Amino acid sequence: MDISNVRKLLSLNNSYQNWIIEDAKIKFSKSKVLLDNFSNIYKKEIDKLPYRLNLLDDLSTNENAHSKFLIRLLQYQPALIDFLQFINSNNKHLFSFNIDDIKKPILTYEKMRIDGLIRENNKYAIIIENKIHNAVEQKHQIGRYIEKCKTLGFKIEQIFVLYLTRTEGDHHSEQTWGDKYELVDFQTRYSKISYKSNILPWLESYSEVLSPKEELIKSAVVQYIDHLKHFFNKKEIYKNMNLELQNFLATELGFSIDNAENIEIVDQKINEINKLKEQLEELEKDSKIKLFKEWESNLAVRFDFEEEQIFNQSKDSFIKTGVNLYYNGRPFSVLIEHNFNSTYFGFGRHFASQVLDPEIHDFLESIIKKESLQAEVPWWYGWKHTTFNDGYLELENLLKLVLEKINLIK
Repeated sequence: MDISNVRKLLSLNNSYQNWIIEDAKIKFSKSKVLLDNFSNIYKKEIDKLPYRLNLLDDLSTNENAHSKFLIRLLQYQPALIDFLQFINSNNKHLFSFNIDDIKKPILTYEKMRIDGLIRENNKYAIIIENKIHNAVEQKHQIGRYIEKCKTLGFKIEQIFVLYLTRTEGDHHSEQTWGDKYELVDFQTRYSKISYKSNILPWLESYSEVLSPKEELIKSAVVQYIDHLKHFFNKKEIYKNMNLELQNFLATELGFSIDNAENIEIVDQKINEINKLKEQLEELEKDSKIKLFKEWESNLAVRFDFEEEQIFNQSKDSFIKTGVNLYYNGRPFSVLIEHNFNSTYFGFGRHFASQVLDPEIHDFLESIIKKESLQAEVPWWYGWKHTTFNDGYLELENLLKLVLEKINLIK
């Protein structure tokens, strides 16, 4: 092939690549217009509905809040037994848990970064991963949680996985199992269940069997059911609104009397919106990394630290920034971290030591109690959740408290 033909092929390839990019931009713009118009119609229809009051609507009900509510409910043992019996008989997998094994279960949320964990030593460990808000899937997430359960002494055959999604159509990728495990390893100990099709129906059925003596539990369950129905627009009062929204979409998408063609139109639009969502998630991830770099710069400007004391890292599914300090020559870190699901700050051993140091823990204990931090082996002396808006200010406040204590001892 002579040089002129090579140049023609390269030129053709560049033209094709440019066309793909421009086509994607046009589709993204059209999808944005559709979403903006849809949001306007949605807001108008919502404003027409009767006034409603539910405390859960006004609180920050992210994945952590949903996990906390579910675990708090399941800490009531009759609810836990009813829940697992429901999953045993209402799941599309081969999940089977022996209810008779439940004697004195320990239920925790957000321990070891696991959304929910139900366990009894030497018997079973049930991992609960919550994706009701479609949080970004972390690298080897379930595989890492399995490894954490093994460090607690559980054998692989004693570990169960419940993967909670928003709807039936939401899925995780195979990479979540990591390099050591596959779905086939957990055939009877894994189930993907959705809030919309499984958990909401279970809550409704469970609320019916609660006795008058369980009035407070029932009131909490009823509030949560109402919150989820509002979340999924499943209440009776939403029927007219949903019909109006669907009519709007049908008109905007140019529906005809040919239903086969309509299905193709909807599938294409869903595909376009999914691609838009992927790009938005990348933009969000990039913005988070830049924000943590800003916080790193703030630490350098506002405090008199040596350059090597300050750290910033974006690796795998974690972003972190902070500073290494010393007490009696023993290192520890004060940092803020984000795992693309939640944000938290506190005292840790990151970039400081191989294990948690008991002497450092004793030194920090008064601040840990005062600031209501919770310990977590093997990384944290104490941590708690924060937000992007408050995160740096809370980190700086914690730094000032510990620096003041270090200076008093000198």
